[in-house]
Amino acid sequence: MFNFRRVGSCMSKQNSKLTLSFLCLVFALTFAPTPLFAGNQRSSLSQAANMIKNAEYDIKSAKSSAGTAARPAKGSRLKLTMLRINSAKPRLESAGKILATIPTDNGEAAALRKRHQAAMAEIARIEAILSQGSTPKPKAAPKVGSPPKRKPSGTGAPKAKKLDYRQEKTLKDARWYLRETLKYNKPAADIVARLDGKGPQPVHSEVKNALQSIQLGIPKYNLAVKYIGQLDANHPQVAPIRAQIQDAGNQMGALQSRLKATSGKLQKLTGMENYPQYNKDYDLVRNLSRRYRDFNEISQNSKALAEVIKEDGAAVKEFQRIAKTYAPLVQQKTPAGQKMEKQVVYALNKRKKFGAELMNYKKKLPAAIDADIAEAERLSLEAVAKKKPMYFAPNSGIEQQLSFAESKLLVAQAFGQDQAAPMVKKMAAARSRIKERAKSLEAEIIATNPLPPNNFTGGDRNMLVELAKKAWTKEQSDAQYLGARIPSQAWQRTTQWRWSSGAFYKIDSSHVQVQLLVKYDDKLAVVRPINIYKNHMKNDSLSASPFQKFSEKLQPRSFLMLDKIR
Repeated sequence: MFNFRRVGSCMSKQNSKLTLSFLCLVFALTFAPTPLFAGNQRSSLSQAANMIKNAEYDIKSAKSSAGTAARPAKGSRLKLTMLRINSAKPRLESAGKILATIPTDNGEAAALRKRHQAAMAEIARIEAILSQGSTPKPKAAPKVGSPPKRKPSGTGAPKAKKLDYRQEKTLKDARWYLRETLKYNKPAADIVARLDGKGPQPVHSEVKNALQSIQLGIPKYNLAVKYIGQLDANHPQVAPIRAQIQDAGNQMGALQSRLKATSGKLQKLTGMENYPQYNKDYDLVRNLSRRYRDFNEISQNSKALAEVIKEDGAAVKEFQRIAKTYAPLVQQKTPAGQKMEKQVVYALNKRKKFGAELMNYKKKLPAAIDADIAEAERLSLEAVAKKKPMYFAPNSGIEQQLSFAESKLLVAQAFGQDQAAPMVKKMAAARSRIKERAKSLEAEIIATNPLPPNNFTGGDRNMLVELAKKAWTKEQSDAQYLGARIPSQAWQRTTQWRWSSGAFYKIDSSHVQVQLLVKYDDKLAVVRPINIYKNHMKNDSLSASPFQKFSEKLQPRSFLMLDKIR
């Protein structure tokens, strides 16, 4: 049922970020909203465990490249090891902050603290090894009394031979492809830095783009290796470039490994194979949003309006379920997530506007019902006083006014039976009085009842009539059929979602009413309406059911003079 008393101000403000608006609208819907994505102790432990696990992976890789205290890593291996250590440290720092908020008596947290401490200790051990390689060994002091050694005059390292023009060209090509490699490494390095907390966390599409950048850089790196490999590795012009190319390759491998691991984890959030109900849920949201279409239009169909009111609470729960289910897609900014988000936000905004108009309608409902009943009573009194039996005929002024009141009463009951009880009682009393007044004109009413219209143009008319006869014969085995009328021009199709047994299910059916003319006696016939349904969800299967049972007492408007049947 609609309840807007707790709708927060966030529903009245435009939010520049669609995701925030999406969640804000969903939270505002419930009478006592529960945040769908609020953190809790369990999720915090899971987050800390993932951070420690990733850090342990980086530490293991760093350990394999760090070397030993006797032979610590140097050059490119040293840089690669430091890259891995610097990746693990912020993860452990964040995990430590989370664990500090968890009570000490939590067993799972205690186990994670032990792993956290062990990881920190291992980092310290690896850093100690690396420090051995970065500290220059002290030169041995000269022996006392020994004169310092002097290089012989005119001697020294032989001067390197200058590269020829072809070698210069090869070295230039190697430098160019090195720059290209670094250019493709940079976007990936920026994404890894954001993964380590230096900026907003990247979404899956950004991680995949970074991996693509690495992939595009691999051919450039291979060409850099090819050209530098054609030159003397020890030449003073070649050696620095060779070292830089090796470092770029090591960086490329480390970035690619990290990004692949991250992409694999994010795939579990964004892979559509993990959301098998997506199309069904999207269709459900789209159809539920149609319930909150133009209020003036739907208020003309009281049955539909009553269903919207009664099932609104269930619709809100579905909006919340869908928002929670597809939040990872929204947060990762996938096309499917953005599509679902847009549809849910649209539905909730439509509901907000619809609800405001509905509350205004509700205030006027009792007075409107009273007015319809009063007009029906006035017409019935006039009909008796002026001997006008047509006032009591089907679709007459009296019946129209009573049907107006009953349709509004249907809406009032949807808001709550207790609130509608006085109006239900008032309606029953009015019908009873009008029925008593009609008795004095019963013969005249029957005499003036018109032949039902016959407007159907479909080619399946004969089949529908036979189906209706079969259904009524089960009620009255000796029925004598004098004819059949179908007032509507064609089938009326209805496609909607309905709530039953804790879930929404889809309805797609068409309806038509056949009115059988059945002999009553030598002077009268009875109009027997038969509703026929075509279920489009089950291969257009047909079913027929009488509007009323044979045992029900007939009203004067149900009879028809035999001489009117043509």
